[in-house]
Amino acid sequence: MSLAAGFLGGSTVLVVPPYRFLVPRRELDSAVRNAEHVFFLRDYERVKGFEPEGVVVDIGAYLGFYSVRASRRSEAVVAVEANPLACHYLKVNLRLNSARSVKPLCAAIDQESGARTFYVAERIINSSLLLEYVEDFSKLSAVIRVPAVTLGQLLELVGIEEVDLLKVDVEGAEARVLRGGRELLERGVFKRVVVEVHPPYSTAREVAELLGPRYRSLVLAEGSAPNQVFVYAERIA
Repeated sequence: MSLAAGFLGGSTVLVVPPYRFLVPRRELDSAVRNAEHVFFLRDYERVKGFEPEGVVVDIGAYLGFYSVRASRRSEAVVAVEANPLACHYLKVNLRLNSARSVKPLCAAIDQESGARTFYVAERIINSSLLLEYVEDFSKLSAVIRVPAVTLGQLLELVGIEEVDLLKVDVEGAEARVLRGGRELLERGVFKRVVVEVHPPYSTAREVAELLGPRYRSLVLAEGSAPNQVFVYAERIA
């Protein structure tokens, strides 16, 4: 899918004071729900002590809502988004909000590096490395190839040795991301981790096991959202 195709429906501005975000007009409903998720419900911050600060790595940055919020409190933010169109809007929104501390990267994070097949959903927010996820939550719009790196390679690329907060929201591929970072998790490179898990593609139990014994995990789930569970984990000193 070309970037030009993504602009056929035009763009609009979503205002979340004091921020402004450019979003694809056809994606507005999903963008509004995601902004609510980040700024009002603060689902990634529901556990005390998980506010973004220090060095933050945002895997699955979408249009940039969480990265922009994190930039106001953090020393540095790395924002990673696999969907090329979403990543374009991410970069635009970082400029719109003067989020100079955020370094964007257009790539997938996976258990191994290389080119990956990426499934672009009609609703951009549901795009994924997993075809079945896209087919369950949206409609398939395009199939493309994207570059992929592991968590370890990502930190090498950006020159970071320790991360204060790792946030992962990758539409069902959460376990794959963590498998690619097992050596980092074993060393306790991440002080805090928050993962949005999308059962049944990944499970909270699987994520907690992949985080390993260096981390104390807490699972938050709601009956009204069975396909959305949050795992919060803190490194054990």
